[in-house]
Amino acid sequence: MSKPTTAPTSAPLTIPMGFSAQIKALQENQRTQAARISALEHENALLKATHRTPTNLPTRLQTLEHQTAHLTARRKETVAQLLNLRTLHQEASNAFLVRASDIEEDDLEGMLAVYATSITTVLTHHQRALGQLRALGHRHGYVAGGCCPVAYAYPALYSQTGYCLAHQVPYPCCVCGR
Repeated sequence: MSKPTTAPTSAPLTIPMGFSAQIKALQENQRTQAARISALEHENALLKATHRTPTNLPTRLQTLEHQTAHLTARRKETVAQLLNLRTLHQEASNAFLVRASDIEEDDLEGMLAVYATSITTVLTHHQRALGQLRALGHRHGYVAGGCCPVAYAYPALYSQTGYCLAHQVPYPCCVCGR
């Protein structure tokens, strides 16, 4: 910025001199002090100009606080809604309740992890059940159709593999009797 300021020196008034010489020394000392004061005022003005705070800072802070409060309220609401979800699968529901008992009211990430764990439990149960059905032959894979129509040995309400379309029971269906 500006050159470093030096400590003010005292006027050599102890040297014997005449009245006009003393006034001249005082005037010279006054000029150097005035120059020093103006340099300090200029440096102060420069510092104030460079470190000026934005005029809209309080408005921005208030907006950020409002947004933070809104997001916190939304997080709490989402956690409360996830706590109210229940599944019809008893094992997943019990695991969800046990894990959710330790969750804070604004811990959205923890609640999502608990919810994902309960969904994973339900999906695993369904995959196991479908795997057992597939092993028993109740669920058949995709059968590619030919280019020509094929006549089947089963009536119209049965699939080409011989299962009732309404009840998934092999021919003859004991439920509908056809």
